[in-house]
Amino acid sequence: MEAKCVFIDIDDTLNPSNSFTSSYTKDVMRRLKEKGILVIVDTGRSAKYAIEKAKEANLSNYVISSNGAEVYDYVNDIVIFEQSIPAETVKKVYRYCQRMGLTLILNTLINRYINKKDYKYNNEPVEYFDNIDEVLNNNSVNQLVILSDNYDRMLVIPNMFKEKFPNLKVVHSSMSLIEERRIKNKEYYHDLVLENTAKSTGLVEILDYLNVSVDDVIAVGNGYDDVCMFDVVGTSIAVGNANDKLKEVATYIAESVDDDGAARMLEQLLLKED
Repeated sequence: MEAKCVFIDIDDTLNPSNSFTSSYTKDVMRRLKEKGILVIVDTGRSAKYAIEKAKEANLSNYVISSNGAEVYDYVNDIVIFEQSIPAETVKKVYRYCQRMGLTLILNTLINRYINKKDYKYNNEPVEYFDNIDEVLNNNSVNQLVILSDNYDRMLVIPNMFKEKFPNLKVVHSSMSLIEERRIKNKEYYHDLVLENTAKSTGLVEILDYLNVSVDDVIAVGNGYDDVCMFDVVGTSIAVGNANDKLKEVATYIAESVDDDGAARMLEQLLLKED
């Protein structure tokens, strides 16, 4: 088959979470690039982390980050699309998190800020802040991440936030929260973006920018938040470790991420003659 673009999730799709991309996957991505196929990260992670992984894995100069709220050409320093959360909404969420003792991360295109000192999350650099106005005066916030080990508090946030912050939506959460499984010593998370924002939002924006048809696109993922990508594109690949919901709507099911499933399927579909 032929394709002009491949959109790929990072964690547990391109590579296992918080791990390096394998040499085999890097080689397949290099060969796709040499063939003129753009492989573009589409992730809930920050732009900085997405760029790091794109460079590591020989991907294109475009990244979609913060669950579709950011589309960035990092080589040419061009912001193709940015969906920022209003400053007043960020302040209200910040005050709520401070009052309830919740950890809050603010994703901007360049940096990540956090309201808790000496905190590490997902191996991504994060900068402590204690003045929300100072952060907002100098940055546009595109995604919020709320974290806590308080299971009961985190379980009610999606429905409660629909009432308190109707312009926001929880776009991605810990799987244990979705499945309502309490886990001892677990830190749970919710990713929040503006309503009508998702991984597919950034995907559509960059296709318009590149003038590429959805029929010439492949999406690759593992989670329920990747369903929106699969709904948009012509061809989709769920890795073997993907959840059942994603597998149901996928065109192809690949091997697990631990077995380089995404790269092996892309090689079979797009590099067969090589």
